[in-house]
Amino acid sequence: MKELFMSAGKFFAAAGSKKSGKGAPTSSSATDLAKAMSGLPVHVVSGVTDLVGQVTDYLKIAEQEQTRRTDIIAKRDVALAAMQHQREIMSEMIRFTFQERAAVLQKQFQALDQALAENRPELVNAALNSMVNVIQSSPFKSVQEMQQALGTKDFVIRLE
Repeated sequence: MKELFMSAGKFFAAAGSKKSGKGAPTSSSATDLAKAMSGLPVHVVSGVTDLVGQVTDYLKIAEQEQTRRTDIIAKRDVALAAMQHQREIMSEMIRFTFQERAAVLQKQFQALDQALAENRPELVNAALNSMVNVIQSSPFKSVQEMQQALGTKDFVIRLE
């Protein structure tokens, strides 16, 4: 019986060392275990065989789950990188949009000042209407359109 436990211990130690990179149980450890079990009652052999099968199944499942965890981590990293990239694009888009609006409004104020200086009510009206149109348009509409476009795989940014 002591020989059975020694052989089983070697077998399970070899099976457990697979995780640490030392390899799977060897055929010699399995042979030693089989030799140690010869002459034992059938229920003992059956129990040890079931135990060996359960340990082997556990090790397979543990390896599969480790692979799944690695896949999940990789997918997480890809998703985080994509979100960071989208954030950078959106931030740049918002910055550009507000710079553009500021420049347009500045030009419209200059046109308004000139129209007032020249006493031209039709130009004052046009400048004010143009300012109102710029102010009423949402700068986030273009950001929303950009976000939707980023979701399509055919999207291309054109710099003009």
